[in-house]
Amino acid sequence: SPSCPLLGVTLSEKEPIAQFDVPDIPEEYVVHSHKLIIKQISLGPEAKTGEFNVVQAETNVNDDGEKKTVKIPIAVLKVGETRSLRPNVEFPNASVTFKLVQGTGPVYVCGKAEMNFGEFDDGQIYEEYSEEDSELDLDDDAAPQTNGKSNKKK
Repeated sequence: SPSCPLLGVTLSEKEPIAQFDVPDIPEEYVVHSHKLIIKQISLGPEAKTGEFNVVQAETNVNDDGEKKTVKIPIAVLKVGETRSLRPNVEFPNASVTFKLVQGTGPVYVCGKAEMNFGEFDDGQIYEEYSEEDSELDLDDDAAPQTNGKSNKKK
């Protein structure tokens, strides 16, 4: 079942950095996908006129088995020009650090985390059912389905 915790952080001159960590998930769960989606980035009403506020996202990516840090500006906001953005940017399967690299803010970053996980991976499910075959009432005469065609020879 997907879980959607909301993320809300404020970046300012005093606190220019905020981190979103991939949550700890119990070992018995297998996470099929996890992503952080940034829905909105807004300038606070007390932001200074004429000042650019630049928000940067920093995350680690796997590049052919090698971990690399990627830094991407995801918002440039300015009073009188752009006060709010809906970037809808996604960060899959990694922790993300948001940093106010220019300006004094405040800048509000809002998003949500989506997780899609099952209790077991497919291999475990197959093994468990294989062990229980004798207990299950299986119809051995039933032909396996393959796109609506029967495999039985007549």
